[in-house]
Amino acid sequence: MQPTLAQTIAAVAAAPADLRHRAELAQALERAGAQEEADAVWQATARAAAGRGEFFVALALGRRYLNAERLGALLVDLAARFGAGRPRQGPLMPAPVPPPEAVSVPDDPEEQVFVALRLGTKIEHIALPKFARMPAIPIFEELPADDFVALGAEVEPVLLRDGLELLSQDAVERKVFLLVQGQAKTSVRTGDGKTVDIGVRRGPTLLGEMSLLTEVPRRSTMTALGPGIAWRMDAERIVELGLQRPALVERVKMLVKQRLLADLLEHSRVLADVPNKEALVQAFTVRAIPKGATVIEQGAPPPGLFFVLHGDCEVWVTDADGNAAEVAELHEGDAFGEMSLLTGEPTTAAVVMPEGGILLHLPAADWQKISGAAATLGEKLTALADVRRGENAYLITDGSVELEEVPDVAWAVEGLDGEGK
Repeated sequence: MQPTLAQTIAAVAAAPADLRHRAELAQALERAGAQEEADAVWQATARAAAGRGEFFVALALGRRYLNAERLGALLVDLAARFGAGRPRQGPLMPAPVPPPEAVSVPDDPEEQVFVALRLGTKIEHIALPKFARMPAIPIFEELPADDFVALGAEVEPVLLRDGLELLSQDAVERKVFLLVQGQAKTSVRTGDGKTVDIGVRRGPTLLGEMSLLTEVPRRSTMTALGPGIAWRMDAERIVELGLQRPALVERVKMLVKQRLLADLLEHSRVLADVPNKEALVQAFTVRAIPKGATVIEQGAPPPGLFFVLHGDCEVWVTDADGNAAEVAELHEGDAFGEMSLLTGEPTTAAVVMPEGGILLHLPAADWQKISGAAATLGEKLTALADVRRGENAYLITDGSVELEEVPDVAWAVEGLDGEGK
């Protein structure tokens, strides 16, 4: 049985910081025929969520219940609190939890609407101050206000259920998910048709961001384990937005590249014992390789050092009679180009990427600049044969994000009645 307007007024008064009670108050106003007042309470509830650091609740409420004008205003508020211009100093503060309020609920229905409007739009005492530092939201956290608003208007909430496939191995669809709540299983289909479970990713985390950089088919399948919430971003739509806002796509790509570099630093055996790894990686550039491209020609001058961030490479050798043979395959985390780099001699093989991918590249000229400060890396490279095929650990690592754990907020996405939008 749905609560009456009087009951929802009492619930909000008893727990002013409970956003679900405020949402129920807005719905009760709608049932009472007070749509204008209900809209005002929906807007206030979304703003309160933003002010309490509950980014995804605010965005879900805004996308579901606010008109275009009010949603635009909410996105501007979210950008100020969570975007590139957000406060960055100081500790994360707990959201205020004020004591119950003494409210007399009148019997007259019209007076109840007035009390509900006043109580439902009173949010200053439950929001953090404007200078408070908010949780970091991946991708959004480095966007200026205009780009933040543009992207916020595009993402779509997805309610997860057990067995729902989010990302499919070998698919070329370009989607990225922010897994907010719940878990996703990662599995790989092997050459003999068997499916091997690799691990479980728990929200909050970022899934599938590689599709923002490349159209290489996906390397694994990710399936929801039980209920949860994710936010889907269409990489193609982000690229379209980039036609009007070129800086938006470049910023998003840079954030993804930073995650790839962090994964490589964490999992690469070649870089494991190298001091000042972060500074070393700054000397590298990230290169997106198109499908079928030849990265290194056999017999070419030393091109430098490469790490495979995403995709597969084939190593081919051509003999004096012109007969070519594939001699090796390289996968995520593998390095190549090291022998010519260390000896200064021409390359002895060609390296191609049949499906394209992402590489980390240090030109030979730049190696000379850093080799003195990277003696450990040089030692690792000379022993690279021992680790050539041992670098697959971060194959399925899309990168975890630093988000606060949040309570169950499915109601903000699916509605208080449990039915999706």
